[in-house]
Amino acid sequence: MPKVRALPVLSTLTAAGLALNARNLRGRALNLSALTPVTAGTVDTDGWRVIAATGVELHPDTLPAAVAWATEHDMDALDLVPADLPVARALELLGQVDPAKYRSDPLTQGRTAGHALVVREEVAERAGVPTGPVSPAALIDAVRQLKRFAPRSSDLVVAWAERAVDLSPDEQLEAQRTFFDRYGTINLTAFAAQMAVLGAGALTSRRTGLAALAAYELQPALVLRGKPGGLAPRDLARQSATRWVREVGRLAGLLRAEAPRARSLELSDALRPEYAAEIALGTDRFFEAPVDKCRWCGSTELSCLLTTPDLIQHKPGTFRLDECGSCGHVFQNPRLSPEGLDFYYKDCYDGFGGSEMERLFASERSEYEGRAAMVHAVDPSPERWLDVGSGHAHFCLIARDQFPETSFEGLDLGDVIDEAADRGWIDRAYRGQFPDVAPELAGQFDVVSMHHYLEHTREPAEELDAAVTALRPGGLLMIEVPDPESPTGRVLGRYWMPWLQPQHQQFISIGRLEEALVERGFTVLDRYRAKPVPGLDTVAAGWFAAGHVVPRPWMPWRRRPTVADRAARVATLAAAIPATTAAALVAQVSGPKGEDTPGSAFRVLARLDGPTAPITQ
Repeated sequence: MPKVRALPVLSTLTAAGLALNARNLRGRALNLSALTPVTAGTVDTDGWRVIAATGVELHPDTLPAAVAWATEHDMDALDLVPADLPVARALELLGQVDPAKYRSDPLTQGRTAGHALVVREEVAERAGVPTGPVSPAALIDAVRQLKRFAPRSSDLVVAWAERAVDLSPDEQLEAQRTFFDRYGTINLTAFAAQMAVLGAGALTSRRTGLAALAAYELQPALVLRGKPGGLAPRDLARQSATRWVREVGRLAGLLRAEAPRARSLELSDALRPEYAAEIALGTDRFFEAPVDKCRWCGSTELSCLLTTPDLIQHKPGTFRLDECGSCGHVFQNPRLSPEGLDFYYKDCYDGFGGSEMERLFASERSEYEGRAAMVHAVDPSPERWLDVGSGHAHFCLIARDQFPETSFEGLDLGDVIDEAADRGWIDRAYRGQFPDVAPELAGQFDVVSMHHYLEHTREPAEELDAAVTALRPGGLLMIEVPDPESPTGRVLGRYWMPWLQPQHQQFISIGRLEEALVERGFTVLDRYRAKPVPGLDTVAAGWFAAGHVVPRPWMPWRRRPTVADRAARVATLAAAIPATTAAALVAQVSGPKGEDTPGSAFRVLARLDGPTAPITQ
């Protein structure tokens, strides 16, 4: 039987994975810090707030010890980890966060042991978190928010005097749905699949199956022996002998439990009638009339590069990119109208899709560091820096490490820019279109940056003119955009992620951009062209293609998904994974690798040596 023959392979892979995971989790546990006892009455705890989970009462010695530790280490928010945290919750926490990186990486999402937080009152007020007691699920929300408002001054610390409060199955399920949101069902399914593989493997493939089960039973002891970081789970001995049986029981409890639906699914249902009414009016009104001349050079030598549906959000509509045979400019034709832009941007970068996009932006730290380093090599101490299209200002938060004395200011259309200022990620926020706001900012900035912004604009030449206006003489302009000359983009067509329809309206080649900068009085100082990674691009293309066949089912502009819809989505992704992996390996081996071969994006740094008047084309 195929399933039986597959079990030894699955069991072997499971055993190897558990062993490697145990080593990783052990290292993380050793990186935990622990509170140091303090003498009663020697620590002033005024100005600090405790946010505890329901049923938790802090030991009298915990708050003074936590405040003393936070003060000594310049922390504003501490997540208290009870020393006796049960094995399942301890391993789950260590799987979610590496304590060694938690404090040093400001983009890491907030994590909690689900017990209690100790927070500086001023930070708690700015972040708008509750006073407690709160549910374990609400504690997850609170710590996420606090990490945003104290990105470099949050930590987890083991509280030796604290005793963990048991969570009911309902509380556990609500916490899982809060943490994983709409992917909570997938997480629970994966948990059930692991239990099934371990149980079936032990029964049908004795050698490998029992090895996998033994590795599973031993994992708690391998990770938590000797009280690493101060952790001493009260159920460690029991779990090391009966873990599978107990976890199957916990799984059964979760399957019977009741908890509110994932927040994004509730939001999707609430938005669905509004979107249905809007879509019923048709999508023609979202487009302007097509043009027969290049939007960059005016040539009539246009040809269709590709047509595509919305492969990200799966909103209705078909979008066309034309290419100019004269200058190589690629642009959306017909172009979205302002009403269309509102429709297709809605719930993408904020609202329903906001949390997902923020996680994506938080994963690009190395990119942000590279951008900042390019400027630092030319001007290590600019006074004021304007980041245009800043969003939540992830770049500014990271760039501040290299420019601690610089005033970072951000401009964007949405209210996320105001939230960035509230968090302290930027020093000042501006809302509006850059060409409209620029006259108020004339001659004020040493640096203006536009990272993956220009391709979103309707008139990129006007954006360049606005940069000329906002910069001081000798100021720096840094622009990063997708590279329309990428060979991979031509091979993958509509499934090449940087085409990103319908949000991306203009694609300027590096040559045309540098010409436009020189015309405006800039001197190009440096350029960076990303290396091609055809394998990675192919993986993304496979995900897009799978979504084209079976779109993500929970989007509020689609009908409410049925069980069959979800099953079709899972089946399509399962089939796409091996096919995409094979295609990615072939692409990586056979794809272009030359030093001069364009990749997915390029970056240009230029100095304004003018004066030159704006010359909008």
